Amino acid sequence: MKYVVILALILGLVFAVSIDSAEAQLAGNKAFILSGNGFAVSSSKISDSSAEITFSTTQTKTKSEFTLQNGVIIVDQKDWNLSDFSGTILQNGKLFKFNAKATDSQGKQAIISAVGKLVDKTSTDSIYTINGVLTDSAKKTTKLVYTSKISEFAVKPTTSKTSDITIKILKGAANPQDTTYKTQITGFSFKFLSEDRITIAPGTTVTFVNEDDSSHSLESGTANYNSRKKFFTPDGKVSSGEIAPGESWSNTFDDKGFFRLFDEKYQHIDIIIFVIDSSKIQTNKPVN
Repeated sequence: MKYVVILALILGLVFAVSIDSAEAQLAGNKAFILSGNGFAVSSSKISDSSAEITFSTTQTKTKSEFTLQNGVIIVDQKDWNLSDFSGTILQNGKLFKFNAKATDSQGKQAIISAVGKLVDKTSTDSIYTINGVLTDSAKKTTKLVYTSKISEFAVKPTTSKTSDITIKILKGAANPQDTTYKTQITGFSFKFLSEDRITIAPGTTVTFVNEDDSSHSLESGTANYNSRKKFFTPDGKVSSGEIAPGESWSNTFDDKGFFRLFDEKYQHIDIIIFVIDSSKIQTNKPVN
């Protein structure tokens, strides 16, 4: 255990040096996905742990507020789904803290509280270290230590009521093992849609064009997690019906908030749309 403590002290010094040159990324009136990996430390063992949290932030003159779309913490292959999520942005985004209720598959409940510290950033992504504590109903505590990436939703502001955004269902998305699909991948992650998370203003029409060889259908719902595997439950708000190859489907998003659309047959394909008042949509400033 003393080696873990020593490592934590060394990392703390590195992060303290890095933070001075980093610019804040987490800010108000935006939507983000937090993806973290690290360790859960209890009195008896050290286990692998990870987190995936989708949330938005609202900034007023006096405070910042967090709104949860979906969230899960995985500790030693056990899922804790989050609810009652709240948080505060500190020091212009260099620090943030959050609290949430966590519930496992048997209905057992716990409380998680954590603090994040900015390490570095690009124009759309930031690295935060996160230190937290998971406290169950028996007051047993588990420390959580993560390195996390927080990614901002791509901003798609509109200039008129007739503005339209086009999102492509990429060729080969139904079967990402096909060579024809692998040749389209950029970076190190699979991409099944031309955009997989966007921020838009109310009244924006989003058109999905199916460039794949297979038919697809999109509907809205909520994400559920089971040992890192996502599956969705429809909510009946939005449904495209079948979109044949070469065809398209459009939907106008009038209501504010989160919309998560997924493909019923190919549930690895999904997109999160965050609808917010156009006056609050912020575009990124260039990074020096």
